[in-house]
Amino acid sequence: MKVFDVADQGHGPPVLFSHGTLLDRTMFAEQTAALADRYRTVAYTSRAGTSEYGTEYDLDSLVADCLEVAARAEVDRFVLVGMSVGGFMAIELALKYPERLAGLILMDTMADAYTSEEKTQFAEVFRPMKSEDPIPASFAQTFVPIIFGPQAIANRPALIDSWVHKWRTRPSRSVWGEYNSWISKSERLSRLSEIQIPTLIVHGEDDNGIDISAAERMHARIPGSAFARIPGAGHLVTEENPDAVTTALTTFLDALPRW
Repeated sequence: MKVFDVADQGHGPPVLFSHGTLLDRTMFAEQTAALADRYRTVAYTSRAGTSEYGTEYDLDSLVADCLEVAARAEVDRFVLVGMSVGGFMAIELALKYPERLAGLILMDTMADAYTSEEKTQFAEVFRPMKSEDPIPASFAQTFVPIIFGPQAIANRPALIDSWVHKWRTRPSRSVWGEYNSWISKSERLSRLSEIQIPTLIVHGEDDNGIDISAAERMHARIPGSAFARIPGAGHLVTEENPDAVTTALTTFLDALPRW
């Protein structure tokens, strides 16, 4: 990948942030701002949100992209925060290149493979997105209750409207590429015991995109992992309950040996 949208701020041990489908680096804005007084935070938008949205890629490609962001920032070891598909990528990176990570934060993600039923359901939704036309309103509305929890839907219309507006300005093919990068992901639950890196699992209690039971399964399998359940938050946990997420991240990072 040659094009990156990166927000690099603060000074101190580096922390990289990788977001989920339909999102971008701004989903971490409150956390990076809060951490920047003692950590170097590097949040980047994946290729789906750049001019390279039309390239073919998979989770291995996203691992390479993450390491390229680190290389351009001249960062060797870092803590990696991966949300949703960013978490799928983070698990792959942790298994392949554990020496690069001082810590791992898995946020509203899972190590399970998608079932045949889930693949069929997603295919019906995503198949019409093989187009350069803007993401249609019907697709955006389908994903509102997947990305946002019920409290946000009831009480945060401005938050939802801002993201729906972003989605409607993106080419449909950008989410087609995102979908293809993760729908055939391998099952990794059986390998999580190999992760010896300090790990924090963060998950919104009201996540309709990835049920919190997926986080519980990861917590049970990653040795010594910590688990932060975030109340009142859906899949977009960083914006639905930002203070609770920031507290969880700060507590975890501050307890790590300096890297």
